[in-house]
Amino acid sequence: MIKNIIFGKRSNLTNSIIKKIYNYEVISSSNINYEKLNSIKKKNYIFNNFYPSHKLNSLKLNQYKKFLELSVIKLVEILSNLEINNINKLIYTSSSSVYGIEEDLKNFAKDKYNRKIYSSLKYSSEKIFENFCRKNKIKFYIMRLFNTYGDENDNFSFIEKLIKIKKNKLKLKLINNGIAYRDFIHIDDVAYIYNKFLVNNFESGIYDIGTGQGKLIKNLVDFTGIDKKKIIRVNNINQITNSIADIKKLQKEFTNYKFKTLEDYLRKKLMISNRNTIFSYKNEHSNNKFSGSVIYGAGYAGEKLYLKLKEQKEKIIFFIDDDVDKQNTVLKDIPIISFQDLNKFNYKKIIDRVFVAIPSLNENKIKLINKKLTKFFFDIRYLPEKKFLVNNNINLNDIKNDQLNTFLSRNPINIKKIKELKGKNILVTGAAGTIGFEICRQLIYQEANRVVGIDKSEIGIYEKKNQIDKKVQLLLCDVNDNILFNQIILKNNINLIIHAAAYKHVNILEQNVHAAVLNNIIGTKKVCEVAIKNNINLILISTDKAVEPKSILGYSKRVCEQIVNYYNSNNKNSCFNIVRFGNVFGSSGSAVTKFIEQINNNEPLTITSKLATRFFMTILEACYLVLETTSLKIKNKTFILNMGKSINIYKLAKKLGEYKKNLNPNYEIKFIVTGLKKNEKLHEKLFEKKEVLRKINQNIFYVENDQFHHLKFYKLFSELENNYQFYSPKKITNCLKSISKI
Repeated sequence: MIKNIIFGKRSNLTNSIIKKIYNYEVISSSNINYEKLNSIKKKNYIFNNFYPSHKLNSLKLNQYKKFLELSVIKLVEILSNLEINNINKLIYTSSSSVYGIEEDLKNFAKDKYNRKIYSSLKYSSEKIFENFCRKNKIKFYIMRLFNTYGDENDNFSFIEKLIKIKKNKLKLKLINNGIAYRDFIHIDDVAYIYNKFLVNNFESGIYDIGTGQGKLIKNLVDFTGIDKKKIIRVNNINQITNSIADIKKLQKEFTNYKFKTLEDYLRKKLMISNRNTIFSYKNEHSNNKFSGSVIYGAGYAGEKLYLKLKEQKEKIIFFIDDDVDKQNTVLKDIPIISFQDLNKFNYKKIIDRVFVAIPSLNENKIKLINKKLTKFFFDIRYLPEKKFLVNNNINLNDIKNDQLNTFLSRNPINIKKIKELKGKNILVTGAAGTIGFEICRQLIYQEANRVVGIDKSEIGIYEKKNQIDKKVQLLLCDVNDNILFNQIILKNNINLIIHAAAYKHVNILEQNVHAAVLNNIIGTKKVCEVAIKNNINLILISTDKAVEPKSILGYSKRVCEQIVNYYNSNNKNSCFNIVRFGNVFGSSGSAVTKFIEQINNNEPLTITSKLATRFFMTILEACYLVLETTSLKIKNKTFILNMGKSINIYKLAKKLGEYKKNLNPNYEIKFIVTGLKKNEKLHEKLFEKKEVLRKINQNIFYVENDQFHHLKFYKLFSELENNYQFYSPKKITNCLKSISKI
């Protein structure tokens, strides 16, 4: 039988462990007979030799040597004298305090309770211990203990102190109003876990030994019913806000293990009849800071208010927003949650106040929100935006979908689950763009198995990475890079490609014909070739500018459609569809974003003509309908989204100006008519005369065109490729015009 050797005096932990194990011996680290010890063939060693925690507060200069000896030196001495071949397993008892080291390095506040030197030496000992075990290939476990309770003789346990204070009507020193989460684990549970590690062949490494749930100190004090007059409040003490065990690794070995509950223990010890439970916060949120105030509204106004309040040393712990698109994301590293999420927990006791920062609210909506908030929070503040914010800027993020539909005179669309997308592996090109990014986001909602987004914009990937679900993998890749693109396809076992990558700014492409052909046309050809090679379905995102085109953008997108049609003629193993629609409201670089920028800068709104019209729809609707085409039985077609009636650009700009005027009554709407630019249309169309429109449902149509000449296209496209290689913009443009007429 393997013998279990425990180094250290009969501490509370050691006394608990020996109740659970057999064939043990407890040896004081100051009195070790190494010759006798090494004569025993197979042994497990548990290192419980550490400086008593309850003595930390009174540690004096003349005790540093003893402190250092028990913390590190004895560990090194013991490891150096052990017979390696006789060791079965090693366990080192560490502390959760090591997690505070990173914060300590950033904060040089006075170490009043000697926690910093304790945690730093614990961490040093861990590294020595791990280094020794790995070099000698010994099975080892580093146990980072969280706050223990269950032994009334434990002079360091906060729970035991709380019990004594309550029973004896003593005074309680409450640090920072008790706004900290701590993970409390019964000493018997710790002993049980140690025993299981001794008898089972678990993976070596570091383990958090706790329940994985944090109790708010303030709630614990309330639960025990300590007289408030006995509480001494000590504020502005540097401490870890949340110390909660990460037990994912532990749970792999202890499936469905039920820890003893702290509530039951306190009820028994203090004869509490209250059957309520103390709110627990799980580890996955333990990095959040839960003491401070909340901002209702995570739009532009909320962001500006946050920056202003931060200057005033106000601590903001959450943004609340009713927009589901913003929920479970972050703004300025602060989590955005729903009101329902906030309402689930007992935040009433830890939230100081709620700031409502939604400047567009009317009187009725303010009353509704006030009624909702006053049920849970006492201090609610509606701050005039102009009093706190630098300006009254409007932002697309502040305009809700119902307001967008009002602007565009559209009825809201009903978003449903699309079963054809569930479990699929889907790649989206142009994923850092407005459309590509929204498609990626919606694919997560549609329960796609894997979503890979690629884009050749490094800054685009950087900006989007923290704005989307972690299930979406965003990669830096140009579709013209055949090798990398194909590797990504194969590695991720892609079933469908949604090709949204394209240059789209009309004026820029007029001056950069070669780049337009390379990115839009050659890129689309490469995507088609990879899709055919791997038998993958494809959706091409097109635009109304491809219909009877006049601009380089329009020509290039028209040719992209024809490339897909050409490959469809010989493609039997996969399905290639085209989805054509008009402008997405507020997409990057669009007329709408230009108007908003001009409004925010108090500049006149520039329009080309008061008669010009464009088709618009919301980004939510456009991308959902693109995805809905995957459920249609009609294949290898050009689908047209129902854009409704075209919208007068002048009237749309005026509506945006009126929206601004609601925020700032002093704002004056002014216009400058610039005239149509070269190759710019007064009105757009969604299909050509030769295309026959067929209705599928109220939102999606498709067109039939039997006049496409494949051989003629092939000949002209070969000529385009030739002129492209010799960089002849004029000849390229002539080729584009010829191809678009096929």
